[in-house]
Amino acid sequence: LRSLRHPNGPPTPAHLEAEAKAFHNSFAKMQNITALGPKCPFTANLLSALGIMHFSNEEIRETFDQMVAPEDIISKTRVFELLKAAYGFEPMPEEMGLFVSTLGLEEDGDISWDEIQAGCDHIREMVQGVGKNAAQYTSNGDMKDDLIKHRRMVKDPMDKYKAPMTEAQSIGWHEEEVFNERFPKNSCAETKYADEMVKCRLDPF
Repeated sequence: LRSLRHPNGPPTPAHLEAEAKAFHNSFAKMQNITALGPKCPFTANLLSALGIMHFSNEEIRETFDQMVAPEDIISKTRVFELLKAAYGFEPMPEEMGLFVSTLGLEEDGDISWDEIQAGCDHIREMVQGVGKNAAQYTSNGDMKDDLIKHRRMVKDPMDKYKAPMTEAQSIGWHEEEVFNERFPKNSCAETKYADEMVKCRLDPF
């Protein structure tokens, strides 16, 4: 902040304003990291926001070599361990589901680096296509037209995000069995007798 001051005299109002703005921006960034979470929760919760999208094959290869060198194969049961070591955090269940289906990890055996690399490239291409689903509209006119005509969105929230973004979306986000417990009206014999008298237009009292 001192570099913003005028070198030949007291700071001018413009320099003071620049100092205040710089301090505010740095403080806001710090608060965003420590308290408020992601800067844009919608972007952070996109299906495309997976670890594989932020780490290259070369970075994963370095961890692969550290784990199995000099061999070029690894047990399928250790792929989760490989991704965790490469990312520095555990991959999300959704991401592991993609690796299981793409690399056939539900079967026993070993897998080579070439197969892992090809699987990573395939998952990235697939996830990039899924991430585009979040952009429902590119035209304000189309959005207004669909709003007036009450058209449903082409993609559901679960096709765009990893977690519900609103409280309303949390209802029914995952398939669940719903139980409707009934509470029937129970009446004693005296009440039933009085009800029948009232139906007959008689005074029960």
